[in-house]
Amino acid sequence: MRLLPQSFRARLALLFGGLTLLVGLPVYWYVDQVFTAQLVVARGIAIRDLATAVAAMVAENIREREREIELLAQTPLLRRAPLDSPDLQQTVERVQRSYPYYTWLGMTDAEGTVRVANGGLLAGASVKARPWFIEGAKGLFVGDLHEAVLLAKLLPQAPNEPPLRFVDFAAPVYDDKNVLRGVLGAHAEWRWAAEVVRVMAPLNARETRLEIFIVNSDKRIVFPEDARGATPIPAAINAGRPFVLDDWGSNVPYLNAMVPVRELIPAKPIQWSIVVRQPAEEALASLYHLQKALLIFAVAVIALLLILTFWLATRISRPLEQLATQAKRIEQGDESASLEIPTSIAELRRVIDALRGMTATLNQRREALLESNVQLEHKVSERTAQLALANEELRLQARRDALTGLDNRLAVNERLREEFVRMKRSGRAYAVLLMDIDHFKKVNDTHGHAVGDQALQQVAQILKASLRESDFVARYGGEEFLALLPETDLDNALQVAEKIRTRIEGASLPVVNRVTISIGLAMADTGQHDEDNAVREADDRLYRAKAAGRNRVVAAGAVAG
Repeated sequence: MRLLPQSFRARLALLFGGLTLLVGLPVYWYVDQVFTAQLVVARGIAIRDLATAVAAMVAENIREREREIELLAQTPLLRRAPLDSPDLQQTVERVQRSYPYYTWLGMTDAEGTVRVANGGLLAGASVKARPWFIEGAKGLFVGDLHEAVLLAKLLPQAPNEPPLRFVDFAAPVYDDKNVLRGVLGAHAEWRWAAEVVRVMAPLNARETRLEIFIVNSDKRIVFPEDARGATPIPAAINAGRPFVLDDWGSNVPYLNAMVPVRELIPAKPIQWSIVVRQPAEEALASLYHLQKALLIFAVAVIALLLILTFWLATRISRPLEQLATQAKRIEQGDESASLEIPTSIAELRRVIDALRGMTATLNQRREALLESNVQLEHKVSERTAQLALANEELRLQARRDALTGLDNRLAVNERLREEFVRMKRSGRAYAVLLMDIDHFKKVNDTHGHAVGDQALQQVAQILKASLRESDFVARYGGEEFLALLPETDLDNALQVAEKIRTRIEGASLPVVNRVTISIGLAMADTGQHDEDNAVREADDRLYRAKAAGRNRVVAAGAVAG
């Protein structure tokens, strides 16, 4: 019994079809099984990374509000001015206008009566029973999300809007004898959460149906507003697992990840979490497209191979068929038959075998050459990319101070030139702050250079946190730092410099506990010859700040501190 067909064409078609299945089935199985599992893990980790980033941003945003209230409570005006002072009222109004998310900002006396507040809201009201006053009198306080109570009747609100919700911040205010004067409190409107999520959400979040939620300790959604009444987060979704495939009680499976917002005050943690979810069909859309493309490709390849096989078999078998026909004619006695090939069948087989072997050898060599070219191109691309990354890393390292992580003197020179050219073109001035840590040599001599290095790192972090993203700060040399404030006038520059000075003065550093800083401030203008003019003026004023007793800001016609 013969299993293989006798026809040469049929055998060639069977061979190519078998090879196609032999290669195609493992590839399809890999995509359907192994690659699917890998893609699910990759998308799950990506969703968790997004949740982690949003959680970090929410925590940092809360921490910024906390630092603002803490620093404001320590200002001399709040510590010394009468509680009915117009200056105190103006300060509260100014700060509230500067931070639009503070719906209410005010200060009570020690008995819990509101003495000053923006717009006079709640002035004279007693808040001694409110948690923010009770806890704020003891120390720095950050409250959990809650709906407005006293303010609900005072603030305008559209009929269809949800109730106002706030996060409370409070800090005690002490006088110069460390006696409690009152509590500084602020109610930050919850709408800032929408801004944080909007900033962190991918641009294609709506198209890919990716959703970000903020949930409380009961796993109930507190953001966005239109999801507050939704079913609580399923128990299967928790921060202990990188990601979870869960349908939330619906017919649509989701990839989910939960990350807690880190604790800001150990004594009273804010037990919020960030949950990110995306329908599995959206998360794995690329896999479905790949499977469809593979199926179409496989059908096209099989059809092409069958056509090619039939054509090739016809081209090869036709001479053999002609030979068989001529041989048959000769067998029947037709001596006029003319053969252009040898009449010996064995010789024809040897020629066919030789041609088949030669073709196979040529194909193998061609494929090997193509594969070598592909590998070589791939290696060249990899090495080129590695070289580009290495060059970029070297460029960044050359402009980075290894100790503080800030930019170094080389980066300062480049940025100074850029700002000077931009000022010449736009006419908008910038400010230069040259800062020097007071008595820093004494720190090194007393505690050693390791402690001095820690102090430099702490000061660098305070400088970086005190400036805008558009500002520039660098280590200028030793214990000196330089900051550039683009498009900033003298008054605003003085405010920034004073804020830096007070933050550093009020910071608690390891071992040395406290350091101060002297600041020279100069304004660049279009009449200056080059970018070094403002730096030299700032350096001269830094010298004057040192000579005047240190821990102060000296600018043209102004001294602060």
